[in-house]
Amino acid sequence: MPFSNIRRLFVMERIVISALFSILTLTAFTSSTSAETIKVLVDEAKLVKLNRPANEVIIGNPSIADVAVLSKNVLVFTGKSAGHTNVILLDENNRQILNRKVHVSTSNESGMVVLQLGSSRRSYHCGTICNSRLAFGDDPAYTTGVKQNQEDKLKYLSTASKAGR
Repeated sequence: MPFSNIRRLFVMERIVISALFSILTLTAFTSSTSAETIKVLVDEAKLVKLNRPANEVIIGNPSIADVAVLSKNVLVFTGKSAGHTNVILLDENNRQILNRKVHVSTSNESGMVVLQLGSSRRSYHCGTICNSRLAFGDDPAYTTGVKQNQEDKLKYLSTASKAGR
């Protein structure tokens, strides 16, 4: 086999290897960045395992979802209020390894309704009527009032049950 044919085979082999490497890299990048939306319920947590370790976690709107780092390869998403946001993960070289939408919703079974009034948030549990509900992320003044109402109800019920004996 002449030298030019061997050289041509060597060059073709390099091109094929480079193309395969590019396809594999692109596939790995695409699967980690365009994966489906992370869905979590309000007041619930969801574990998300990562293919690569994350060094930095950025959440678009922390009033909708919170992210805690359990380990470099496991994140815990907690739904704070209904809505959409995104999460971006960076590696140790500040290269983006993930950019996913996060959808936080209320469960139909829970009956939870969140009312957002500007920066003030209030939570309710709704069945045939709606009652105030304490929830993480609610306005502190609203939470204090709900807590006081619940304590007053407990005192009343305790007094009523002692009087009925």
